[in-house]
Amino acid sequence: RIFYRIFRDWRKIFVAAMVIALLAGVGNFALKKIKTSNPEYLKKAEENFERENAAFFATGETLSREIANLEETRAEREAYNADSILMKINPYREFNASLQIYIATDYQIVPELTYQNIDLSNRILQSYLTYMVNGDMYQYILDHLSQPVELRYLKEILSITPDYDNRMISLNVQNVDEEGCEEILTLAQEGILAKQPGIVKAIGEHELNTVNQSVYESVNLELDEWQKANIQYVSELSIRLQEKGEEYAKWERSPEPQKEYTAASILRNSIKTMILGFLAGAVLAAIFIAFCYIMSDKLQDADSLKNRYGLRVIAQVPKVHKKRVWVGFDRLFACMGGLPLYERDAAALAKVAAQSVMAELMAMGTLKGGTIAFTGNVALEEMKKLIAEMEWGDSCTVKCVPNILNNPSAVPEIMNAEYIVLIEKQEESSYT
Repeated sequence: RIFYRIFRDWRKIFVAAMVIALLAGVGNFALKKIKTSNPEYLKKAEENFERENAAFFATGETLSREIANLEETRAEREAYNADSILMKINPYREFNASLQIYIATDYQIVPELTYQNIDLSNRILQSYLTYMVNGDMYQYILDHLSQPVELRYLKEILSITPDYDNRMISLNVQNVDEEGCEEILTLAQEGILAKQPGIVKAIGEHELNTVNQSVYESVNLELDEWQKANIQYVSELSIRLQEKGEEYAKWERSPEPQKEYTAASILRNSIKTMILGFLAGAVLAAIFIAFCYIMSDKLQDADSLKNRYGLRVIAQVPKVHKKRVWVGFDRLFACMGGLPLYERDAAALAKVAAQSVMAELMAMGTLKGGTIAFTGNVALEEMKKLIAEMEWGDSCTVKCVPNILNNPSAVPEIMNAEYIVLIEKQEESSYT
């Protein structure tokens, strides 16, 4: 009912919304024009626009670079995870191969001599380490491997540890199987032995002795955590890439900064203010009408009359208005309120109402020469006009009686009448 009441006054809501919209739009336009007439304001506005415009496009470029970097990083990490030997190793069945190479020379300390020969062991050890670390040994292994492997993946599984105090070098290989470990370790030995003649010629005589050579299987929980961290890192990169993509899409959808001090910009802003003012005005007007409806003691509909006085509604006659525009909306909202009657049928409905009253009294068996008094919280002139449109015949006498709540002289007339018909006007008649 409350929504029906709001819709019935859609013209008032429209007018109120238009008034507020015009006030807001014109006020905004006038205020902007006054501001833009100030040279200092225009200069400051120009500086703000340049700053906002630069920041806007800088944001887009930054997001674009971040997306490109994330895509490149993710592609590299995915390729690494697919090709890395460490990523292929089962951490619960990791195969290892290790050996130690001992460098032996004929150096001896002669106590009785003041001058001692130079110990070349550390120089020889450093020469072998240089050969192993600078890439020559890795390249020798890569050239002779049965399956091609990239250098960075080989360096991950082949570790070199020097021991200068004991003149030893330890080699350790990790791989997915025993054969892979032995192949790499064997090629490393071959490369070192191939390098020996050159070091002998350059530094001095020595021997290479291999000790503690073994191949074994182990469980490497640290490798398991490292592999999981790599996989998780790829997932995090994908999430970050998706987030940056959404931010970039949002940036593309966002409007570019506009110069607020141009005539076109002021006009657009004023139109936007008018639209917002119209919506705000419509909402405020609807709230006001709803508040008045809730607080009003007026008769809102026929059901309210029935519930208030316990009377049965015999007939409803629509009010005849002057010709109005968009009357279709009025008809629609009237149907929503349960009044599917047309104003053009008001005269016919008045006659039908008279017949309904007559039929009601005849059903009671009391309609013979009696007087029917029409009264209610309605102006006497309107009541007489309505009664004049009805056709009663000669079977009864009809008269209009003023409202007994406002006119005490109407009480005797009501008392002298055999039948009383109450007439009330929707949204105008009061309960008090």
